[in-house]
Amino acid sequence: MGKQLVGRDNVEEFISQEEQKLYVGQTLILTPGAKDYLQENSIAVVYGEQPETKVQSVPKSEATSRADLNGKIQQLLKGDFSITDSKLITEVTQKVMEKLEKLQS
Repeated sequence: MGKQLVGRDNVEEFISQEEQKLYVGQTLILTPGAKDYLQENSIAVVYGEQPETKVQSVPKSEATSRADLNGKIQQLLKGDFSITDSKLITEVTQKVMEKLEKLQS
């Protein structure tokens, strides 16, 4: 098994977006440019393989799932996109929920 070179131009492909970490296992080699990019963007470097995430399904009612999803969307808009206008947050949340409902139909 060969090694893969991770440079500034392709480093984003290897970042775990949920955790904002880059796991460097035995098959990855980081260039100085990639290390600079990670430091500039406050991405943690973890030497070792990425742990497998186990998804546990918990039966929930549709209303609870919808409320949870609304909350997560609003949290994402506030935290990751720094949107503070409550009217805009409500509008975007409604549009996302409408799109998701159309996709499920």
